Amino acid sequence: MENKCVPGKIKTLVTIIDRGRGEKLAELFRENKVAYNMMLLGKGTAKSEMLDYLGLGRTEKDIIISVGNEENIKIILNELKEKFNLSEPGNGIAFTIPVSSIDSALALEYICGLTDNRKE
Repeated sequence: MENKCVPGKIKTLVTIIDRGRGEKLAELFRENKVAYNMMLLGKGTAKSEMLDYLGLGRTEKDIIISVGNEENIKIILNELKEKFNLSEPGNGIAFTIPVSSIDSALALEYICGLTDNRKE
């Protein structure tokens, strides 16, 4: 049976976690075949009441934007709860956004882990 990836099964995962923990997250993502990860440095500007409500203590954050297939993202979300305690307030937040289309078959294959275009 041919291993095929469906664009409707692709998700963008956004994870916001305390500064300095992003590299460990990206490593976890790569171990789970999520090949595309972009890490950004974030700094919150919300009022302290809003931070308390959301359970976000420190304002300096690592923001990791990842794209992968739905099955791998589900595994990662479960591991985030277990290994990074994201289900506990103040440890970060993760959410997904569905991807409805991708304009390149090669990009789709790369995101799904069907090809590896990295040069050695």
